[in-house]
Amino acid sequence: MPIKKPKLYIIHGWTYTVAPWDRTISLLEKQGLSVEMLHVPGLTASSKKVWTIEEYVRWADRNLPDGAVALGHSNGGRILLNLCSEKPDKLQHLILLDSAGIYEASNKRDLARGLSKKLGFLKKIPGLAKVWHKLTGASDYARAPENMKKTLSNMLDSDKNLDLSKISVPTSILWGAADTVTPPHQAEIMHQQIKDSRLEIFPNWTHAPYISHPAELAKVIFRTYKQPPEVTTPVEVTEASAISASLALKKAAEPEIPSTAPISATLAFKKAAGPSAHDTVSRSAALAVPSGKPRVALPSKKVVEAVGSNSRGSSPSSSTNNILEELKVVDYEKADLTMPAPEPRRIISTASVPKVGRIERMRRKLTPSKKSSAKKPTIKQQTSKKIKTKARSSASAIRSKS
Repeated sequence: MPIKKPKLYIIHGWTYTVAPWDRTISLLEKQGLSVEMLHVPGLTASSKKVWTIEEYVRWADRNLPDGAVALGHSNGGRILLNLCSEKPDKLQHLILLDSAGIYEASNKRDLARGLSKKLGFLKKIPGLAKVWHKLTGASDYARAPENMKKTLSNMLDSDKNLDLSKISVPTSILWGAADTVTPPHQAEIMHQQIKDSRLEIFPNWTHAPYISHPAELAKVIFRTYKQPPEVTTPVEVTEASAISASLALKKAAEPEIPSTAPISATLAFKKAAGPSAHDTVSRSAALAVPSGKPRVALPSKKVVEAVGSNSRGSSPSSSTNNILEELKVVDYEKADLTMPAPEPRRIISTASVPKVGRIERMRRKLTPSKKSSAKKPTIKQQTSKKIKTKARSSASAIRSKS
């Protein structure tokens, strides 16, 4: 079974012969591409009627299979643009070569139409045909039969209603920089308005590169056929992306605030009255810093009663001995009173805090300086001194009685 060659369909421009295309088509077929030229009614196919763009679109739709790759030159590009605008899924790949389809007001074209109507008899006079073509600019309108003059007017007027933004088929736009019939700026307009399009402008190509550059044109067409433009994938809008920021915030979970109801009235009163002695034990390290005033173990009630009773009714020797024995139980009598008071214990926190934070400031307030400790005796020293003084006075009183 023979392998089916890839096929390219071509719709030519406003011309009455396709012979100039032979060289390009032959080179394309040598590269393995099958080419079919469609003959436009009224131009290369006989027709006496006046055609509209709608009729040409229906004609192209009948002659082109769905999913085909088609190239349109000049007016042929105009027909394919209108076809793809009405039926976006008709073609697989659209190739435009110096295509028509962009509407621009033209004084020269309007002048040619007027001269053709009034001075058309000049072209029938021998020797004046060249003058006629020069006056009219050798335009397609001037050379067309009467039915095709009206057809061409219909084609030019149809450009006003052509919406290129409706075309979604991948489109390759090939253009000649030396084109004076459809200038290159029209190619740029097409490229801007057709979504998935790619534009290439060639420096020396004219409006008919199949005549001026047939070999180069064949290479470019074959490459373009094999490498169509990439189709832009549409971005799907999900329901989540359509939700506004305000709605999204409403849908977000609200933070849970613990209720104060479980707190009892007792705890509330404790907070109002301030921390108790028991509460300070479980407080933070800031409250655990020592105040700088060491606790003093005062003499017990037993010692005081013993001193008082001995001073009233005991014998001098026994009273003195009892007092000295009782004083031994005082913790501060066992310590060396000549030694300075120990430094208060410092709590070092492993928490990450600033160099001078709340704990450090409180410690500095509560820890006495060396000057103040040197001037003012500690409570321990004061208590020891009072006990010694009291003991000496008791001893002297006993001696005086004896």
